[in-house]
Amino acid sequence: MNADLRGRHDLGEIVGYAYRLYARNFTPLFLIAAVTIPLQLLIGVIQQGSSGDEAQVAASLLNIPAAIVGLIASAALIFAVHDATGGTAPDFSRSLDAAFERFGAVFKTSLLAGILAILALGAAPALAIYWLVKRDAAVDGQRNWWFALVPGVLAVYLIVRWAFIQQSVMIEARRNWAALDESAAIVRGSWWRTVGVLLVVALIQLGPLMMSSAATLLPPLASAAITSIVFALVIPFPVTAQTLLYYDLKARKQPDVSADRLPAAEQDVPRQGP
Repeated sequence: MNADLRGRHDLGEIVGYAYRLYARNFTPLFLIAAVTIPLQLLIGVIQQGSSGDEAQVAASLLNIPAAIVGLIASAALIFAVHDATGGTAPDFSRSLDAAFERFGAVFKTSLLAGILAILALGAAPALAIYWLVKRDAAVDGQRNWWFALVPGVLAVYLIVRWAFIQQSVMIEARRNWAALDESAAIVRGSWWRTVGVLLVVALIQLGPLMMSSAATLLPPLASAAITSIVFALVIPFPVTAQTLLYYDLKARKQPDVSADRLPAAEQDVPRQGP
């Protein structure tokens, strides 16, 4: 794969390179994702094996550690993809070590973004009043009326705006507001394109996950095993694709160095004639 995987790419290239990166590094990427299997398996067995209230409460409580393990796996996958795009073979142990080392930053940054997005759900009326009082106020330099008039739109906007905070933490070693600001900076001006690419990636992974739902017809243990394994098989693809999109957006924010230097270079060319 000779392409600059950390450069600009269109949608087709992002999807294609994500598949090829996953295929070429299947073992370490799948092993990283497989750390989610035990808890997912346990939750599935409890949910499908019993309909009692106590069992459902136990399964619900297990969702918290399962989410934490999922966050660690996602962070480790981002680190592994970063290695792969830089020409280094991803390593299971090294990627997990990096995820554990930066887990505190990943967790706090994700929690901060989540809290702000939740607060934004009810912020439309307050934002509308603020914009009436302060006529030069804006979000990312724009006064989009739907932010203030349509409930929930601001929260969706912020979620997409901060879609790359984990990449910022794991690749750039940023955290908290710095990670949120970097993600917002690279998405600014490309919000709709970012939504489109992420939506396509989500639809691609949705197929296998929906097919695995047919396993609910099997006994609880078999059903939970199939569902959790399919999830572990699928999840490296969207993480890889999103990380490639992160590189793409960053590359598009870089100035065209060759274009900037062109006038100076032209001055050094000898002119013909007197």
